[in-house]
Amino acid sequence: MSPSDDAYEARDLSRFAELYWELRCPERPRFVEDLLRVTLPGGELHVLGGEAQIIQGASLPWVMENLVPLLDGTRTVGDVEAAFPGVVASDLRDAIHLMHMHGMLEEGEGAAADEAEEPRRAQRAFFSRYLRRTGRNRSRGEAQRALEGARVRAMGDGDAKLAGMLVTMLREAGVADVRLAASAGELAQGEVDLAVVIGDQEALEAAARACIAARVPMLAANPGTWTIGPLTIPGASACPACVRLQIGAAAADPALDDGALRALWGRALVSRVAQHVIFHASGLLAVAPLEHVEVWRPGAGETALHPFMTRLPSCPLCGGDAPPRTATLSSGHAESLARMFHNTTVVQPWHIGQHAGMQAHISPEVRKLQSTPAAPSPRRPPEGAGATNAAQVAAPLGGAFGAPVGAALSRRRDATGTLDAGALGALLELSFGGRVERRAEGEAHVRRTTASAGNLGSAEAYVAAARVPGIAAGVHRFELAARALTPLRAGVAAGALARAVLAGGSAEHAAAVESAGAVIVVVGSVARACSKYYARGYTYALLDAGLMAHRVELLAQELGLAATTVWTFDDEVVARVVGVDGIDLAPHLLIALTGAATEARDVSR
Repeated sequence: MSPSDDAYEARDLSRFAELYWELRCPERPRFVEDLLRVTLPGGELHVLGGEAQIIQGASLPWVMENLVPLLDGTRTVGDVEAAFPGVVASDLRDAIHLMHMHGMLEEGEGAAADEAEEPRRAQRAFFSRYLRRTGRNRSRGEAQRALEGARVRAMGDGDAKLAGMLVTMLREAGVADVRLAASAGELAQGEVDLAVVIGDQEALEAAARACIAARVPMLAANPGTWTIGPLTIPGASACPACVRLQIGAAAADPALDDGALRALWGRALVSRVAQHVIFHASGLLAVAPLEHVEVWRPGAGETALHPFMTRLPSCPLCGGDAPPRTATLSSGHAESLARMFHNTTVVQPWHIGQHAGMQAHISPEVRKLQSTPAAPSPRRPPEGAGATNAAQVAAPLGGAFGAPVGAALSRRRDATGTLDAGALGALLELSFGGRVERRAEGEAHVRRTTASAGNLGSAEAYVAAARVPGIAAGVHRFELAARALTPLRAGVAAGALARAVLAGGSAEHAAAVESAGAVIVVVGSVARACSKYYARGYTYALLDAGLMAHRVELLAQELGLAATTVWTFDDEVVARVVGVDGIDLAPHLLIALTGAATEARDVSR
């Protein structure tokens, strides 16, 4: 790459990439031919594809003339190495990894079968340019098959001409199961991956109500006001009512009241909607309306983009009663500012496979404040651990650790909502967990599953287990490095925690805590946060705790568990129960977990 702040060298890249599953190299690398390559003065190569980049180096001519022709999808990396016995194998792998990381290679396995399928060969070649933008697909064929397998329903308001036009466009792109729906109920009926509604605000909100109830994602488009978005994911992102309350009702463009010009722009709007559907179904690009709303002004030749459209906790369509209502929007709608903050900062469900740990570096000074040593995370306890003192052994949770991150959730998506060691392990791993990787000279990188201020991970989990099969009753501390629970004290602590909550003024919450199978006490490492942010550290520790509570709530819903969050309690009593000083390590939140697939409750002061 060219020398700049964003420059990369190929040297040792393959060794680095071996540490990360998402950076794995194709088994049969294939050079993406649908790239524009321009040779610049000085021997640099300007490559235009999914992103623009400049490549340089003394070995570049050799790579392009000798290595690239062999990257045709028919050879393994080992075959390529054998073709150049005089070249160090690691150097070849470094070059291959560099090209792959910058979108110049794809997986070639099965390429011959994909190429034999017509008539969308050019479309698949175009897809291959964008594979590395999200990393969800390894080849053009995978992206095309994902698109072809999508189940899409479209509905128009009144005149279904535009919706019919969309259906035709998607069929031409290869979507086999795309149909027109005559009503909002039909729109969300059966197995549907995405619903698209083209209509006015009233029609959009009526359709969104049906889709939210059926848990079907819906993309909204309003040809009267020339808006596209949001893409509503039920329970996670903004709905058309959220948009109306935040930006008001967009006005129609007076320059396009009627006529051929309006019809032309209508077709352009539908084409843009089709593009978003293809991006969403194929996984090639992030869909802009997911967190944005586009507003067109055809008469003026302008567009506007509302950069982030948050889901409103108290939205009359997709939300609930989320007091205290401490903010009033321009529409007059009252909202909970704290809940809005957590909605906009949490790692959203569609990001669940993306490690927040790309904020990676932990300095030696900060690492000293970590209460667990920086060491590789074991997949299983050491041999013979059962022969040691049980109070000193970190017990792995039900085998959930060691499985791929998504596996625990996918296995339990249709579960009965049983709170056992496996469910608790998945919940803790995907919220408080992550990877700790040893580096040279005593350094360590922490790849956390949930983002935190400065990647300090101030929010820590203490678990008071009462009735969790596979976990001894008592207070435990979740250890990120060991991916396990360390016993702190035996016995059921639910009664003491319930009395602490009752002292905070809520008999209902005290009852929920006392009857819970387990209670997660979110303890903030205030000292760790303040070591970097000084007086602001306490604020960040509170925000980290709230962020973590929201993450736990979302994961509990996926696992079929009920999560009740409580933050009014006697701090001194809770600190004494979990064995912290209440100052440097301070309890911020209690999350009571119970089995049975009941809806998690929102709790306010």
